[in-house]
Amino acid sequence: MVQPLEKPDLPARYASLADFREGARRRIPNFAFEYLDGGIGRDVGLQRNYSELDKVMITPRNVDSTQAPQTGVEIFGESYSTPFCVAPVGFIGLFHPRCGPAFAKRSKELGMPFCLSFASSSSTESIIEAMDGTPPWQQFYWPDDEDVQDDIIARMKALGVKVIMPTVDIPGFQWRERTVRAGSSGMPPWHVLARDIIQRPRWALDMLRGPRPALPNMAPYAKSASVPDCEAFLVERCTRPMGVGEIAKLRDKWDGKLVIKGVMAVEDAEAYTNIGVDGIVVSNHGGRQLDAAPSVAELLPPIAAAVKGKTAIIADSGVASGLDAIRMLRLGADYVMIGRLAFYAAAALGPQGAQVLDLMKLQVKTVMTQLGIRSLDELKDLKMDISN
Repeated sequence: MVQPLEKPDLPARYASLADFREGARRRIPNFAFEYLDGGIGRDVGLQRNYSELDKVMITPRNVDSTQAPQTGVEIFGESYSTPFCVAPVGFIGLFHPRCGPAFAKRSKELGMPFCLSFASSSSTESIIEAMDGTPPWQQFYWPDDEDVQDDIIARMKALGVKVIMPTVDIPGFQWRERTVRAGSSGMPPWHVLARDIIQRPRWALDMLRGPRPALPNMAPYAKSASVPDCEAFLVERCTRPMGVGEIAKLRDKWDGKLVIKGVMAVEDAEAYTNIGVDGIVVSNHGGRQLDAAPSVAELLPPIAAAVKGKTAIIADSGVASGLDAIRMLRLGADYVMIGRLAFYAAAALGPQGAQVLDLMKLQVKTVMTQLGIRSLDELKDLKMDISN
């Protein structure tokens, strides 16, 4: 007998990425929405992430089994209940000041990891507390000062962090037109803040209740703990070219799991694999760095052909649903990250938005049922086509 669906605790009007996006647009100020929603240039690359993934078709099979689909996977020596987790996104306190701990807590409750941005509004320590002692996967924009590097590594080891994720796809300053126009390239000027406080009173009240916006993981290394000084540290010390040579030095210093985020070329994937990284994140940074970059759906098959089974492959950028997560796995990913979907939900609903993780898990289950598979390992046996 088919069991009724266990629905997430979300208002009925929130059922898809488009719904959460519209809720975010209504609730948060324009400068914060443009930071979350925008890509770069004409948003061609951002839209390509979605449109190319939509072309991936998987043919279902008919089965007699009534066994419930098992959504669990193993990665980096750990078992998790879902094939996806929250991607590292910076400045999430702009969307709601308490969304970071809320998403971390719900991730732990659902048996999935949580990946924290080095530019997050929450400290690593506060996320560990929210996850009852479980450390997050920690993303970094790796600084150029070796003493700072060593201090960060020592701190992460002391906190019990097992997975670090340097991001290599921001080699220099990027001109994001939408954020420039909206005033969110840096701290907004006072008149923009004043206008937005008037236009978005619920958001303003949330911000007044706190905690205050901050970048606590960067504060020890910046001139001061102020957001402008922390942003200056990020831009001046951490925005720089990084390649295999730099990662090889980090590999020598870090004995935990090392995952490289922002890999697009097959040659880079092979080079990182050859120096012993534990995983790569195939990502075009959500279409925010280069409008001409290929989509992740286009990048995954050749990268998987080159390094599948030699290092873990995580897909990031363009995942809007549980079906999209399944598509990424069929294209060759071992695991998937969700960014905009999660934080549209956070912006629209505050801490309650963490229930979007339940919705994603439900969608993965229903798609598996429609495909006629009971474990994600069976995906590889299904026929896949990519339309033109």
